[in-house]
Amino acid sequence: MDAKEELIKRIEAAIKDEQQAQEDYKKSAEMAEDPETRAFFEQLVKDEAGHEKVLKRRLVAIKLMR
Repeated sequence: MDAKEELIKRIEAAIKDEQQAQEDYKKSAEMAEDPETRAFFEQLVKDEAGHEKVLKRRLVAIKLMR
């Protein structure tokens, strides 16, 4: 496996990690008993979604590189 393939593999794994974190935080938000805690986890979901978008853009760019 060359360096580009390894990088793609690592970014794809990071995307999956971000997606899993979003699911975990969504569940935590649903279980939260107070509005502040719920809002905290909902913000974490948004943060992780932002990370996922950045990683996906980078993945596309890397795949287009020679």
